[in-house]
Amino acid sequence: MQPADIDEIMGRHYAAEAAHDLDAIVATLTEDVIHDVVGDPTGVLRDREAIKQRYRQQFADMGDEQVEPIRRLYGDDFLVDEAMVTMRATGMMLGIPGRNREVAFRLMHVCEFRDGRISRENVWMDVAAIVAQLTAPEPPAPTDRPPAAVPSAASRSGH
Repeated sequence: MQPADIDEIMGRHYAAEAAHDLDAIVATLTEDVIHDVVGDPTGVLRDREAIKQRYRQQFADMGDEQVEPIRRLYGDDFLVDEAMVTMRATGMMLGIPGRNREVAFRLMHVCEFRDGRISRENVWMDVAAIVAQLTAPEPPAPTDRPPAAVPSAASRSGH
């Protein structure tokens, strides 16, 4: 396959993800696809209905997703795709409550292709960055009161 062919398949796949169109997503996958989100508790999936369920849960737990491509490397029948993702964790992410926090992390796809579709999709996320952002202390709530006046050095010394 040529890089342009791979880009076309991935463009359809990513557009379907952005539209939350489950049928269009699985239409980009072979019937015997291997779908592996490394570290996901549901493990490696080969069943298209199970893959749809994985996406359904992802869409429920994440919002406002923006993906900025970083780099793509091509082989005869594979792609390595690195991107920076910014999204809002609206549900659970990696077993941690998202609390509607914005999270930014690097994302890596390694995909294999056969017969014009994705035959294997491996996904890695920068888990350390995600966990650090989701478990960081909440920032203080803004107040409507002006800050307290700080006494000057002269008033503190009695002069």
